[in-house]
Amino acid sequence: MKRAMEGVLLDFDGTLTKPAFDWPAMKEEMGLADGEVSILDHIPTLSPDRAREISDILEKHELKAADMAEANDGAHDLLAYLRTKRIPFGVVTNNAERHVLKMVKKINISFEVLITRDIGYWKPDPRPMLKGAEAIGVSPEKCVVIGDGKYDMMAAEAAGMLSVHLAEHSSIPSDLTLRTLREAPALIDQLLDK
Repeated sequence: MKRAMEGVLLDFDGTLTKPAFDWPAMKEEMGLADGEVSILDHIPTLSPDRAREISDILEKHELKAADMAEANDGAHDLLAYLRTKRIPFGVVTNNAERHVLKMVKKINISFEVLITRDIGYWKPDPRPMLKGAEAIGVSPEKCVVIGDGKYDMMAAEAAGMLSVHLAEHSSIPSDLTLRTLREAPALIDQLLDK
């Protein structure tokens, strides 16, 4: 799949950080089936009391993940590579900005563009990806999305972007896969419009 690319959008949790969420356990605690609807999409469909209960459980798990945050192997090198090559990049996450900023400080990582669920919509909706592309000044079809989850891949596809699934064994539909983040610079080099 040869497409000339110009910019990179990265997921945060499980991509720039090591995976820290136990999604099945969290959904079990919430009493939710492990279906196609995200927790964030499910909350507005609930009664106010139930929505608050689910939101509190989510917040508890997000705070725990923020406290445990570790940079993923290759995260610092990838961001250094993107800066050295002057490749526009940003982070698009379904996490809340307050949690991401706490983790950023803890793992000593930095980026200029951050799109979180605080904008009012989230992946798999393509709008966060489109907002990310706009923020880095790259047209959507020239963006590479690297993420570890199915909602990352779904949002990338819906936004017309090249999707790269970060997983040792991928069963999620995507354009390309990476086993580790350390492989990302070489892959991006192949995809760049240079």
